[in-house]
Amino acid sequence: MNMQEGLASVGETSKLFSISTFTVRRMIRAGELRAVRVGKRVLVPRSEITRVIAHGCGKRAGAGND
Repeated sequence: MNMQEGLASVGETSKLFSISTFTVRRMIRAGELRAVRVGKRVLVPRSEITRVIAHGCGKRAGAGND
């Protein structure tokens, strides 16, 4: 994985999660996956990838609602 400064591209994120880039972008739009925009690029922080791996995705994931 080629993450610069703790950020992964949508393509790298999709490969990590074994899902399509369309699904990653849908998750970002839905608020299920946090991302940052750097110029025209959309990047996902490493901490967000770790959160999803540990707790799953969703607006309520990691919010203490277990």
